Amino acid sequence: MSGINYYYTFPCNSHANAFMINSTGVLESTEEMKKTEILEKYGDVIKHYRTGEDSYYYFRIPDKTIKGGAFRRKKKSREQIEDALYKYYLAKEKEEKESSSKDKTTFEQLFYEFMEHKKEKVSAGTIRRMMIDWKKYYNTKQDFIHKPYKKITPIDIDDFLNGIVNTTEIKDKAFCNMCGILKQTFNYAVSARYISGNENPYRVEVNKKKIIPTRKKPSEEEVYNAEETQKLITEMKRRLQNNPANTSLLAIMLEFELGTRRGEILAVKDSDIANGEIHIHRQIVDVYDVSDLNNAKLKGYKAVEYTKSDAGDRYIPLTHKAMQYIKQIRQINSETGEYYQDFLFVQDGYLINPNKLYNIIKDACKRCINIPVKGTHRIRKTVISTLINNGVPISTASELAGHVDERTTIKNYLFDTDKEKEKKVSILKALGDTTISSESEIETVTNRDKNIILFPINKKAGNPYNKRISH
Repeated sequence: MSGINYYYTFPCNSHANAFMINSTGVLESTEEMKKTEILEKYGDVIKHYRTGEDSYYYFRIPDKTIKGGAFRRKKKSREQIEDALYKYYLAKEKEEKESSSKDKTTFEQLFYEFMEHKKEKVSAGTIRRMMIDWKKYYNTKQDFIHKPYKKITPIDIDDFLNGIVNTTEIKDKAFCNMCGILKQTFNYAVSARYISGNENPYRVEVNKKKIIPTRKKPSEEEVYNAEETQKLITEMKRRLQNNPANTSLLAIMLEFELGTRRGEILAVKDSDIANGEIHIHRQIVDVYDVSDLNNAKLKGYKAVEYTKSDAGDRYIPLTHKAMQYIKQIRQINSETGEYYQDFLFVQDGYLINPNKLYNIIKDACKRCINIPVKGTHRIRKTVISTLINNGVPISTASELAGHVDERTTIKNYLFDTDKEKEKKVSILKALGDTTISSESEIETVTNRDKNIILFPINKKAGNPYNKRISH
């Protein structure tokens, strides 16, 4: 046994090695053939300069894409100059193929490429809203979105937009958002150097009479009057007696004193309250998974260190009631041991879901007699309207609301919080009728007074013809 030599036989790689050698040889042969083809086609541009001992090869190829308008090279040997010429035209052919492929890219493909780019720049909530508009207004126009975007003309844009306004009841704000997809997608193509600015076909030429202007809703639908407010506060107190640890109820009551957005009030920390003021500078936002653009999924909620706009970072003075509510919230948190990073509104160790406030106020409105469901945002409108109606300057009310522009406050947040009879009393008093001193006396007005034509409370709606739509 000891005199016998044992040899271990391994699998032979000769076939694999042969394949690799053959593959390499094929690639080299293909490259040589391509090089020969290019040199036969363009080799005439190579020139040879020789004077005395100085000798070199050179070429000059006109190319407007290069600074100076030409591609130039100079080499000592023929082999070097041919290699430079080959690489130049090989790169050009690659660019032409890519350009040809890009020419066939549809508007739909361009849009999805743009959205992948945009995901890194904006919130997932914004991406989700844009995808909702895409599915609603664009997916139904297959001929348009499947057309190569480089072949889309301004007339195609006109036909697409007019097709929507002629067949869909669409409000001006929704129309602007829908147009924003077109505008931003083509702007992306310009920024990516796919097209020039002059080639951008985007424009808006539609029959504006078909677009529904946004009109201010009646005050009864947008704000809570004094009686409704009192009923809701009473209902919140009743529920708090039955569930003393539910700080969500106190969040709603505090909303009637502050007029913040529900995401802002739920993101307040104990340290934000000092010197009789509350510092609003963060909010709770939805967190979506938009890895699949067509199927955005709600993952949860989180507090972020910013508000809806820069103007949202503000200080709001606290009323006596507000201070009492905050004191009560602190006491509840102390007794229940609720704590999470100093946040004021916590339940089971987590931030309170903003939708919970809406569901509470919705249920409370249904349980209270003669209160239509108006939601939590109507509390905000009620507070802002109350401030202005009681003499606070619009500029100050706008600042407290966290609005960038006073026009936003006037257009969307200024309503009459009085009941209908109270409005009539106010109008009659303003017209100099001193015989009316209270709401109960409105019924004793003379027949002559009853014939008074009341001035309209809201401004006349703007003419759709004159309504300018910005994009």
